[in-house]
Amino acid sequence: MTINPKYLIYHDLIGLYVYIKPKSKPNDADFSDVGVVIDETRNMLITQKNNVIKKYIKKDHIFRFKIVDGILEVNGSKIVGIPVNRLRSLKKKKWLKK
Repeated sequence: MTINPKYLIYHDLIGLYVYIKPKSKPNDADFSDVGVVIDETRNMLITQKNNVIKKYIKKDHIFRFKIVDGILEVNGSKIVGIPVNRLRSLKKKKWLKK
């Protein structure tokens, strides 16, 4: 299944490969390879790489998700929230446009 980059912030992020850069040092730091998203909470992404599990606060980082079409960069504050609620907000937006 391909993910439309326009709707990635409304999609379930579990299973996507991710690179992370802290917002506090946007010019100094390069993106770190942190692995695959194995779980997601309202405020955190939990990743795993080489059997090492790490947690990252969404609002404090910039994320690059590896998708079929390439790599998509997302500000962490755009994905704060429970995945189910993000999907509901997308359905409401589509319904209001009609």
